[in-house]
Amino acid sequence: MGTRDASFAQDLILLCSRAVGDEHAQKGIRALCRYYGGQLIYIPVRDRAGVSAQKITRILEDATTDTAAQGMLEKLMVCYGGLQLYIPFEHTSFRKVIALEIYERCGTEGRSMQDVAREYGISGSHAYALWKEGRRERCERTLPYQPYLECN
Repeated sequence: MGTRDASFAQDLILLCSRAVGDEHAQKGIRALCRYYGGQLIYIPVRDRAGVSAQKITRILEDATTDTAAQGMLEKLMVCYGGLQLYIPFEHTSFRKVIALEIYERCGTEGRSMQDVAREYGISGSHAYALWKEGRRERCERTLPYQPYLECN
């Protein structure tokens, strides 16, 4: 299920990047995955004043800017409006990005593995496995250039 989740997250990022740019799209979709991961959410058709639209907008605004959040919501409403959309978990959709973040934090920032594990809410052995994956990813570069801008 992890590759399907990552593929869907990439599709959402590419959809939104046309309206707001790659960086804002990645941050916004990652925030949605962090907040709603593993749940079905209703995407409104037109009503921006509804409870669902306002909640999605607040999550996107926290991760990006106000205008980017509005643009992303507009794209989501045009493509998925009126549907219940499954939002994948962040840790499955952005596994390689998280692995690269852990590798950077433990390597260049000098943070301990236990501190990073605590920050991500994972075990120390899982953090170490992700660190190794991040090291391998840094050397081999299997991630595509887009939409993962945080990795470049």
